[in-house]
Amino acid sequence: MAMCSNFILAIPLTLLASLVAGDDVGFIYNGFRSANLSLDGIAEFTSDGLLQLTNGTRPQTAHAFYPHLVNFKNSTNASVSSFSTTFVFAIASGYPNVSGHGMAFVISPTKGLPGASAAQYLGLFNDSNNGNGRNHVVAVELDTVQNAPFDDINNNHVGIDINGLNSNASSPAGYYEDGSRQFRNLSLTMLEGQRIQAWVEYHGLEKRMDVTLAPFRVPKPKTPLLSFFHDISSVVKNEMYVGFSSSTGVIFASHYVLGWSFKMNGQAQELSLSQLPKLPRLSPKKRSRLLTIGVPLILASLISLAVSSVVFFTRRKRKFAEVVEEWELEYGPHRFKFKDLYIATKGFKDKELLGAGGFGRVYRGVLPTSKIEVAVKRV
Repeated sequence: MAMCSNFILAIPLTLLASLVAGDDVGFIYNGFRSANLSLDGIAEFTSDGLLQLTNGTRPQTAHAFYPHLVNFKNSTNASVSSFSTTFVFAIASGYPNVSGHGMAFVISPTKGLPGASAAQYLGLFNDSNNGNGRNHVVAVELDTVQNAPFDDINNNHVGIDINGLNSNASSPAGYYEDGSRQFRNLSLTMLEGQRIQAWVEYHGLEKRMDVTLAPFRVPKPKTPLLSFFHDISSVVKNEMYVGFSSSTGVIFASHYVLGWSFKMNGQAQELSLSQLPKLPRLSPKKRSRLLTIGVPLILASLISLAVSSVVFFTRRKRKFAEVVEEWELEYGPHRFKFKDLYIATKGFKDKELLGAGGFGRVYRGVLPTSKIEVAVKRV
């Protein structure tokens, strides 16, 4: 019987170990070609494997969540366990130097955040529930618009939000360079192929959340951009969803996630940056110098030549124009073109010569138009 009871006892212990291991959720998406995420709003997967949260549609919200609940606590009264996540994102504005709101990494009790508003609310909250303790939402916002009602520090910042968009901690977007520890500004809005990697880590023992940014392919800086000491156990429930939220407003922007990794009670697996999908071309294709410089120069030269020719011939015509005397105005002109006289006298040949006087020679000629025989004196 003892052997039987030991055998029976071994089964639940094995199951318990399996369940404990199963609580430490971990996943990685190096691109989203075959990803199983829960999408709503205008979020979609592109054919290239990008998670595109928003596009040119405005104003709209977008959400993308890991489809399964994640166990953040071991028991009802326990503290939130440690977790970490990393993702690569890009924000592309529809207009230069101006962007339409931002995006956020979210821990939420529900998928889709029903009732959330677009524009400045980032698809997280709305006018009536912003700041409500019953939201049970923790978010890290990557905001590209300065909203005075939320006390935003600027139009390019990172904030840690608890139940509302008035950030509990925030910092201008950037990173601390290893070695010199010099702060480097980092524009969240994509310039030309701008991709940024972010790390969000919560240390359960220290009750501290760290947020770190770095340009694409730059190793994770040792110094976090933002550290916030706060026990989030009263906000985060036992089981929660993790994902992303974004929205568009009057000025639209496209928000992309290229890769995502998450781990409970451990370090999130590093993304394989070389495997991540490429961003679409968001600016007009660069044209050759022949089209951008050569053709305009050639056209300008041709126009200049044409104008110069017109001016030259106009001035020449005016210069050699014959002056009509007063008696010709009354009786009509009695003059002939030199060309006609030249033809009439056969080029003033000697055989047409009639004689010579003190003021020149006289030639016989026949006018080509009227066939009238004339005498022409060449002075």
